[in-house]
Amino acid sequence: MSSVLELNPAQLLEKYLQPHLIDRYFESLMAQNRKVNLVSRETSREDFERLIAESLLPMEILTSGFGSYLDIGSGGGFPAIPIMATERVFGEAFLLERTQKKAQALQQILNDLDLPAIVHDKDFEHFVLPSHFDLITLRYVKLTPRLLSRIMEFLNPGGSFLYFSEPEFKVKEFAIDSYTFKSPQSDAIKSFSIMSSGC
Repeated sequence: MSSVLELNPAQLLEKYLQPHLIDRYFESLMAQNRKVNLVSRETSREDFERLIAESLLPMEILTSGFGSYLDIGSGGGFPAIPIMATERVFGEAFLLERTQKKAQALQQILNDLDLPAIVHDKDFEHFVLPSHFDLITLRYVKLTPRLLSRIMEFLNPGGSFLYFSEPEFKVKEFAIDSYTFKSPQSDAIKSFSIMSSGC
């Protein structure tokens, strides 16, 4: 069963991020996007701020800090960069982007924003992870039962796996809460799910 949340981009950006950081992120993302396809070439400032807000909305539910963080399929940095920019991640952050050119572009964006994270141009299925994590996020990769099982193996007790959709299969072995929200720019209904091991 899903809970319905309100998505207010202006309110979320004001609450969690400094305006100068948002400006720098947009400028850096657009500069890198001219070299490699990180987001749609038609992405406007309004679209960009909506993507940030969608990344931040789960932080209204996940109110604690995270000692370690892993993002899978990072692309242009959504949701990883907005989440890290909240300063709620106070330990190691690993971003996995299997396309080398995208990984290099993402590293440059992180450098431009002075955000500490380790970017790997590796696929999660074949990457030997150095540790377990308090928060794992997945946005632009389809979740399968096999992928979910591997992700949960790397989640610390009491940690959270944040998936920016709802699983297309029944999740039985893990606690799951799903939330829906409506994009202010359209009538599209979107969702995210938070899973834990229950420990």
